Amino acid sequence: MKKFLISLLLMLPLAFSAQAQQKIGVVNTAAIMEELPDVKAATTKIQDLAKQYDAEIKRMQDEMKTKLEAYQKEEASMTDVIKKRRQQELQEMEARTQNSYQMMQEEIQKEQEKLMAPIRTKVTTAINKVCEAQGCAYVFESGVMLAMGSTALDLTQAVKDVLGIRPAAAPARTSGAKK
Repeated sequence: MKKFLISLLLMLPLAFSAQAQQKIGVVNTAAIMEELPDVKAATTKIQDLAKQYDAEIKRMQDEMKTKLEAYQKEEASMTDVIKKRRQQELQEMEARTQNSYQMMQEEIQKEQEKLMAPIRTKVTTAINKVCEAQGCAYVFESGVMLAMGSTALDLTQAVKDVLGIRPAAAPARTSGAKK
């Protein structure tokens, strides 16, 4: 038993040195998503849907405004029964508009999730592929780290390469620019 403990203690530094050799990678998924054409296309679809919904809400609000103005003009000459009915009608229109707005917001969120889920899967798959190719034990999101050591591998460009994202061209310098 004593020999076993001694041999275990002798192997302990080897285990720690092997663990210290593990590569750690970082990736900036926001930078990747920003340049991914699929994200731009999804964003455009979501914006188009939001514009349609905004137009419908504006139409509903305009209709309600017109009815309210008509009510206010005629209010003095209305009987109490007609006033109550019109007030109820205006309240129902307001409730329908608010309901519609809420439903449209939920629909936009669902559509966004539906469009972005396969893109996130695609990016995650690319990150895993690069992680394996680089021999990294771990990959962390660079945007949430407080500090990053010099031995951490920034895999962002490698993931962009796997996804087929071309590096953006550097802006051309003007000849009279100061350094």
